[in-house]
Amino acid sequence: MKPNLYICHTAYQVLVDLLRAGRCACENGPHTMVLSASVPDTAALAARLDATGVVKTVIVEETKWPGTVTGPFAHQRAARAFEKLCGWKFDRASYENVYIHNDWSVLGRYLQDCRAGYILCEDTFGSTLGPDQHLVTDQRAAADFAAKQRGKGYLYWGDSPWCRCIESEDAAKCTLFAADRMVTDSKAKLLESLTEDEKAMVRRVFLTRPLPEKADGATLLLPRSFVADGLMTQNEQDAMFKAVAAKYAAGPLFIKTHPRDATDYQALFPEAVVLERTMPSEVLNFCLPFTFARAVTVQSFVLRGFTAAEEKILLTLDEARALV
Repeated sequence: MKPNLYICHTAYQVLVDLLRAGRCACENGPHTMVLSASVPDTAALAARLDATGVVKTVIVEETKWPGTVTGPFAHQRAARAFEKLCGWKFDRASYENVYIHNDWSVLGRYLQDCRAGYILCEDTFGSTLGPDQHLVTDQRAAADFAAKQRGKGYLYWGDSPWCRCIESEDAAKCTLFAADRMVTDSKAKLLESLTEDEKAMVRRVFLTRPLPEKADGATLLLPRSFVADGLMTQNEQDAMFKAVAAKYAAGPLFIKTHPRDATDYQALFPEAVVLERTMPSEVLNFCLPFTFARAVTVQSFVLRGFTAAEEKILLTLDEARALV
């Protein structure tokens, strides 16, 4: 069997596709993983991925592609322009299957220009089953939808004629697409079924320093950047999270920051274990060798699907501010 091609734009997508690639044996070398440069710390992450031997990474800088091409033979001209500017050329004959999570991206449009026959993966658990699918329904209501179905332009979220099939947590419950275009591929079941070797591999990729095997009574603080949202100054935010930790942290303190949060939490909490901000939260749920006694966050949905803590504490912004 030929290697697969996996195209990733987020750390969560990297996690899922690394695990899937590891379970898909290939006698012709490692699978290929294309990392969009939008993935944080791309080069360092790519080096750790390559070290697993499961995938060989290619980094593509999509922002070098300025837009779309129109006119005669537009898809062919667009593909050639992308290859020249972004430095990567897709060869369909080299791969068994082509997987992408975000087909609305520049790389997704390039696959359509190449007539790739790709598989669209769910970006989050059960996204094909959600009640709000306005992006798809609005796209289908557009006046040029029929023309785009014939290949004159781009269609996204699985509607492209060059999308071979769409994955879902539960294909039988998805009403967005014809049944013959759907396939069930449960990411939740994948993560729940990890072996100890797979968990260790994930930790090597996403954790750049070793963790203790035990953390009895540990607290996990999951901050977000209210500074980036324009809701407070950096000093105000620092004081707020220090007050939150002082009230709720017992035992060892771990901090998992949001990818957009540039705060130096190691300086703010010198004794804490600061986890990589680029690490997907699913690593905490399924891949750590211990469970936290409590997890604390402020005005965030991050704990909604979090399972790695015995107690979950969600504070409103006003409640957190009142602790200062």
